[in-house]
Amino acid sequence: MTKFTKYHVSKGQIHKVPEELIEDFAEGDVYLVDAGSIIYLWCGKSASPDEKFVGAITSVMGDRTRRGHTRLITLDQGEEPKEFLALFGGSIEVTAQDTEGILRRVALKKRDYKLFRVHIEGDVSLFYEVKRSRSSLTSDDVYLLDTFNKIYIWQGKGSTSEEKETGFIIAQKYDSERAGVQEIIPIREGEEIKAFLNALK
Repeated sequence: MTKFTKYHVSKGQIHKVPEELIEDFAEGDVYLVDAGSIIYLWCGKSASPDEKFVGAITSVMGDRTRRGHTRLITLDQGEEPKEFLALFGGSIEVTAQDTEGILRRVALKKRDYKLFRVHIEGDVSLFYEVKRSRSSLTSDDVYLLDTFNKIYIWQGKGSTSEEKETGFIIAQKYDSERAGVQEIIPIREGEEIKAFLNALK
């Protein structure tokens, strides 16, 4: 049986699924199944666009760390190919569950500011929300501060070129998923503008 790792997209973060729940899927959620040469992005029929977005970005980041040698395959619930099901002994169990996503829907009236961290270490790529605070910023990573009409890309002095490029990719994708026009503003550590600092707690 092919070895793989399964991750669950929940509240903007990627959580490794414990072995005892490896065959369980929820129709309201999104999962990443990393089989090495193939990364599957499984989308439940009731999954929200924001969960699909986080899952897609994470799968792309995972492929980038492997220099494009990994196939990325998106699967909708009920359309799983035999090779995917074979990872789980021939079948999977789907339950009627759901979890809360973190990227706001276009229709939401409440516009809370959000801070996200982009971190790549070896084959591990992460994109997740952190506390919106100056203390959350670390020099070895890239951060996205979303103020709805502006997306700031803060680049730490020790961040890698891959993290910086990935930050732009995420910001552009984030922008394209939302109605209206958002301004993407790159900021280097030590060159912070007042509007950026004021948006942090």
